[in-house]
Formats: sequence, C-alpha cells, structure tokens
Amino acid sequence: MIRNTNRTFSPPTDVIELPDKLLVLVELAGMHTSDLSITLTERHLVISGVRARPQHDNPAYHQVEIGFGAFRVEILLPWLVERDHISASYEGGFIQVELPRRAPKQIPVIEK
Repeated sequence: MIRNTNRTFSPPTDVIELPDKLLVLVELAGMHTSDLSITLTERHLVISGVRARPQHDNPAYHQVEIGFGAFRVEILLPWLVERDHISASYEGGFIQVELPRRAPKQIPVIEK
C-alpha cells in the first residue's frame, strides 16, 4: 500500500514485487541525493525530501504542472526485508530502492 502524504506534490511511485525482492521507483527529476531521505522501520518505508523551485526574476507563469516543495511517500511493505542488503540508487531522475525478501527463519527441532 502506498500513501502519499502530500506536502506540496506527490511524485509518481511504482512498487513492483519480484520473487526475491520488492522494487520501489519514485520519479524525482531535478533533485540531488542530498535532498532525499529514506527510512525503514519494520515494514514501513518512507521516502521524503524537498525539491526546490528554480528562482527567476519577475516570472509570469503561463502553465504550472511541475511540483516543487516537500514531499513524503509512505509504503507499507507486504513482508519483512533483509535490512543488511537494502540498496538505493538515483539515476535519470528516478530513485530506485531494492528491498530483498527476508528468508523465513528455520527453527530446528531437537529430539529428546
């Protein structure tokens, strides 16, 4: 489940489940990695940040569609992940977070 808690804009977000991992793609063109924050608590992933509006002297806007300002995307993950193997990359205006599925814990049975 994705929840965009909209401050100023809600970036388009895809969540793709593969057999061994979950991919989260967020379209965030024009940002720097220092403008982004990614946190994970149990099964709750939060991607947030601020995209600054370019400054112009005396602008007269004729069309405004690009969102700027603070954003926050919250995703409830369908299962627990291997926290030590999570990765995030930013390329071509997209941030991609890879969340590997945590293997079930095997519990040995001791014969008495």
